[in-house]
Amino acid sequence: MILNFAKYHGAGNDFIMIDNRTDNRHIWDALTPESIATLCQRNLGIGADGIILAVKPGGDVPYSMGYFNSDGTPAEMCGNGLRCLMQFLADLGEPVREMPEVKIMTGAGVVAARFTGEGKIQVSMPVPQFNGKAAKIKVPGETVNIPIEVPGMAEPIHGTAAGVGNPHFVIYNNEMWEGDEVHEIGFRLMHHKDLFPEGVNVGFARKEADDTCALVVYERGVGPTLACGSGAIAAIGAGVAEGRWRFETPINVRMPGGELKVTIGPEWSYAVLEGDAVRVFEGTVEV
Repeated sequence: MILNFAKYHGAGNDFIMIDNRTDNRHIWDALTPESIATLCQRNLGIGADGIILAVKPGGDVPYSMGYFNSDGTPAEMCGNGLRCLMQFLADLGEPVREMPEVKIMTGAGVVAARFTGEGKIQVSMPVPQFNGKAAKIKVPGETVNIPIEVPGMAEPIHGTAAGVGNPHFVIYNNEMWEGDEVHEIGFRLMHHKDLFPEGVNVGFARKEADDTCALVVYERGVGPTLACGSGAIAAIGAGVAEGRWRFETPINVRMPGGELKVTIGPEWSYAVLEGDAVRVFEGTVEV
């Protein structure tokens, strides 16, 4: 099957975008875990952190996002992917720029997005929740600043487990872990099935100023990424819960691929992610 695609990125988090507004069953069938992994492979395929399908299901929610990680597994939510989807829909001629609010169905439920006057895209994300069910972690009670035992590590790691439609574990530290250490710790936590039966996205965060956070994310099903939108929400949410940030304060989240802005509403009333989305190129591929 020949697929038309476009490549987009948000803060370096890159995606293969596929127009499936007609909800063509043949496209879904062609995207097996194996074909997705091949397409996302950076040496042998197009190369991407994931694949996103734009769908128009009809009804009260005009658009839907189908999302797959680069290893072929489906995921519930992707903040950078949602912004790329908005830009992709606009480039396809959909009237999303003129709409005051665009509702999009995701695996984590309906979210709202809009273009700002500055050319950025805002996405209303799931509000972080700090409990075992939401964060998909097997611990009782609240999951803010908890110690966890990691296989192969001598000392427990302290961090906050947050549910943002998908599971995150955020570790704040004074010295940002990088390179091999991020990969090792992220890999061990992601595969710690006794604690995280569905895997987990691991964020390594550092407070740099009252309005700036540095963040590296080891993404479930992907590995270290240049940016992670839901990871940015989780990191700032965890920081608010731990007393590092304030409600209603826009925080610039600096990641290897670029910068996003996150605001958590008073008393957890909302969570907003803001950033750009860039079209890189388009083409066709056989699957």
